[in-house]
Amino acid sequence: MLDLSIVIVNYNVKEFLTQCIDSIYKSSTSSSFEVIVVDNNSNDSGESAICKQFPSIQWVNNSENIGFGKANNIGFEAAKGKYTLILNPDTVLQSDTIEKCVNYLELHPEVGGLGIQGIDGSGRFLPESKRSLPTPLVAFWKITGLSSIFPKSPTFARYHLGHLDKNQNHEVDILVGCFMMVPTILLRKVKGFDARYFMYGEDIDLSYELQKTGKKNIYFSESKIIHYKGESTKRGSLNYVRMFYKAMVLFAQKQFSGSAAWAYKLLIYLGIYLRGSLAVIARIAKSTFAPAFDGALLFIVLNQSKTYWELNHRFINGGSYPDFYTFQIQCSYVLIWIFGLWIGGAYFKGTQPKHLIRSMFVTTVLIGFLYGLLPEELRFSRALLILGALIGTTILLTYRAIITALTGQRLFHEEQKQPRIIFYGNNSNFDALRKILNESKVQPAFEWNQNPVENNDLETLRALIRLYRINELIIDNSSTSFDKLIELTEQLGAETSIKSFLPQQGFIIGSDSSLSQGTTYKKQFLISDPNYLRQRRIYEVALTFFVLIVPLSFLTALIYGRIKGWHIWIQNAGNILLGKKALIGYSVHLGKKFSLPELPAPIFDICRELPKELDFVQNAKAFIEDYAKEARIRTDLLRLWQLTKY
Repeated sequence: MLDLSIVIVNYNVKEFLTQCIDSIYKSSTSSSFEVIVVDNNSNDSGESAICKQFPSIQWVNNSENIGFGKANNIGFEAAKGKYTLILNPDTVLQSDTIEKCVNYLELHPEVGGLGIQGIDGSGRFLPESKRSLPTPLVAFWKITGLSSIFPKSPTFARYHLGHLDKNQNHEVDILVGCFMMVPTILLRKVKGFDARYFMYGEDIDLSYELQKTGKKNIYFSESKIIHYKGESTKRGSLNYVRMFYKAMVLFAQKQFSGSAAWAYKLLIYLGIYLRGSLAVIARIAKSTFAPAFDGALLFIVLNQSKTYWELNHRFINGGSYPDFYTFQIQCSYVLIWIFGLWIGGAYFKGTQPKHLIRSMFVTTVLIGFLYGLLPEELRFSRALLILGALIGTTILLTYRAIITALTGQRLFHEEQKQPRIIFYGNNSNFDALRKILNESKVQPAFEWNQNPVENNDLETLRALIRLYRINELIIDNSSTSFDKLIELTEQLGAETSIKSFLPQQGFIIGSDSSLSQGTTYKKQFLISDPNYLRQRRIYEVALTFFVLIVPLSFLTALIYGRIKGWHIWIQNAGNILLGKKALIGYSVHLGKKFSLPELPAPIFDICRELPKELDFVQNAKAFIEDYAKEARIRTDLLRLWQLTKY
């Protein structure tokens, strides 16, 4: 009989999964084990590459994303070990983790579930590693925020048991689902995870079910793991609020009765209302404040420009522009400008001054074009438009610069991330690192190669970080142990971003917080850029409406004998407007096959451009990769023009 079965549920994190499995097989343990990976229909699971590197693993493919709990249960059914380890794919184990945990369970048969000390990608302790049962009172302290105000209180901070020393073993109620080691026979006795939980709450429920058998749950501090994503990646999102509190309601209905259940559900719904309301308010404020503020400023600029122009140029001897211009026309200008700024990415992450300037210029030209189509009585003054655009652009740029200078909050981002890097690894892999950074379109402002040494690594690295203002420490996994990775993450994660380099697999991974998705440096495709996708969506909808409403399009189709094609276009128009199809792109099948960003099914497939004389399979990958890397709206329009001829 095997000592341990390790069950990992994977969903679209193949890079982190690769590192996780690597840390398992590099463990220093005498325990026999098996690794079972259950994939929840990932877009790119990485199955072929991972199974080639680790041929002994068992891989189970699901046809759909059935959730964390159900997928784990499939793995439990196949488990042959005395103990089962429930493990997240975005974790890294110390070399002694398996050995120590198995030995502890062997020596303590009274233990039902064993958790472990976890740190995030910046080296911070994950408080969810040890938790109390979320009774109504415990939930109340957390919902009201008192647990955060008094993080060490045995009364108010019971949810995360903040009063317990993280460096000592403790009996606890709840273990975190990223690492739970349980006797397999006990796991089957409680029937694994409750399948009604899709995400969140299933670890709380399982921990409580283990306790109900009379066994103890133990927080184990004598080894540790990295858990890159931590408890949640999007705690402020409405989806997280909905799913988490839905799980908590299910837990209350299942585990409590009478007044306790009633009180718990009341608190849960109160939490849903408060957190949901705050999430909505925060989202609305975040998405509308900047455009509304910019719109108000632009209106003031236009209005003041109008007053100046009236007094000094247009109506020197008295008079003024009509109210129609003051309100309808000026408001129209402002709305078009704001819409242009939004399309151009001025209100999204990564915006740059050039985005704002370009958007204001293009929309001003557009307004000028529309101005020329208006009746004579509505053409008031191009000078006011140009003056307002120039002053407005200057003010928008200026106030953003002032806010940045006063608060340190960057409203503009650098055009390209420029990390200052120390590479901690073999010289032979330094060129490979540079290649990955180049393919990822990452241009380091500074780089230093530090070979691993036996002594004073930590102090040497800390000195180099301070001297050269290093913001990324990249650790070569092929020449550095995972123990060292965890040590450096814990000791230096607060000073700089720690990332892992897997040279054989060709990617760099890491995470700066338990609240952020892991970062992956690998070959980048501009086709997944939000600005491009936003602009792409605008022109798709615009072209669709053009074809639908302009009779000339039908006439053109009639003249050139394209009635059948025009009819098909009408059929597809609804799918385009609903976002179910795209005008141009590559097929969903090829996207998955070649590990490319997923796009809606195209009406015009770029692969139709491939000459019949060429081998399709041989050339398709290179062709669509080039398309994805160099995605541009103007290129799409040119390709679309070419494809309509076929």
